[in-house]
This record gives sequence, C-alpha cells and structure tokens, in this order.
Amino acid sequence: MGHGTEHHVNAIYAALDYALKEQGCENCYVGTVEGYPDLDCVIRLLRKTSYRKLHLIPLMTVAGDHAVNDMAGKGKDSWRSRLMAEGYEVVCHMTGLGEYDFVRKMFLEHLEAVL
Repeated sequence: MGHGTEHHVNAIYAALDYALKEQGCENCYVGTVEGYPDLDCVIRLLRKTSYRKLHLIPLMTVAGDHAVNDMAGKGKDSWRSRLMAEGYEVVCHMTGLGEYDFVRKMFLEHLEAVL
C-alpha cells in the first residue's frame, strides 16, 4: 500500500505494479490510499484470483499513520477490514521501507551522488 497523490507522478504506482508482474511477481498488487490504483481496483483484480490469504505491506518509508490506521486498522474502512469482509485472511506487516538495510543504503548512495 502506497500513499498516492493527485499529482501526475502518481502514475509510478501503476507502473510499479506492471513492472512487478513483468518480473514474475504475478501475486503482487500495488494500491494506494490517496491515488490510483486504489483499494477498490485491487479488490476487483483479487476477485479474479483464487487467493484466500493476503499480506499487506506498506510501500512507505515509515509504517506510520496510514499503515497503522488505513491499512491495518480495526475500523470498517481499513484495507484489512475491507479485505476480511471479502473473505480473505489478512496478515499485516508493519515494516516501513526505511527499516530495510538495502533501502537505507540506496538512499545514502543517492545522497552521496548529489552532494
């Protein structure tokens, strides 16, 4: 689950989804909280599969408010709740991208390159 935006750069989420599938990750779906593709789009695609167990992962630097509430929250509108209402078993992973060593290394390398 990415953040998403109304800005044209939001197209990167759909491109990432496409790239993942091209690399063989047919069981990965990218969706956003505030852009396209949204959860409704992801649910429509999931309904065409036989998947019963889903893993939700924040595609954000930190697993903050959006991950805690919008993704994994107990409210009826959270991704977790909506997907469970669709009959899926849902596992939420609360690790932000910034917690992975390889991501931090990549950020530092980009920073060094611009300095």
